[in-house]
Amino acid sequence: MSSRRSGALSVAGWVGALTAAALFLAGCGSTSPTQRSTATPSGSVPAAQVSTTSGSLGVFLVDGQGRTLYVLDGEPEGTSGCYDTCATAWPPLATTGNPTAAGDAVAKELSTSTRTDGITQVLYGGHALYTYAQDGAAGQTTGQGLTEQGGTWWVVGVDGAPIKSPPGAVTTASS
Repeated sequence: MSSRRSGALSVAGWVGALTAAALFLAGCGSTSPTQRSTATPSGSVPAAQVSTTSGSLGVFLVDGQGRTLYVLDGEPEGTSGCYDTCATAWPPLATTGNPTAAGDAVAKELSTSTRTDGITQVLYGGHALYTYAQDGAAGQTTGQGLTEQGGTWWVVGVDGAPIKSPPGAVTTASS
């Protein structure tokens, strides 16, 4: 009788262990709507980095992956007006934490603003920062001087101002 009882306990123990394991594994793979809503926005990083590189336009700002950063001429300071198709072509530099500076970028020039779509966008010198979807390599500046999406796009200098001509370029005034 005692061997029969220990066998019954052993089976019950195995059933309990398997049930607990199944519940644990099911919980690991579940996703609730609450979990989905707290996901990082596309392109966001916990602490976006703003750094610098140099090229034909001089020293300019890039993100942590070396992608060139742009500003939209005429965009009000501290805000973003680039949404929907504009934000597809010109993705905002997004973050979920405090942005950091590297290279010659100035940390005190960094701040953030919450866009109407809920994304926290990085600002430099009060101006919203964007990358350009058509830049295929780090440091590429194919968006420089493009007029589209309601304005002209400029690469951002270390001082936060748009770079509108290469260093040493001679500009002439027309009469």
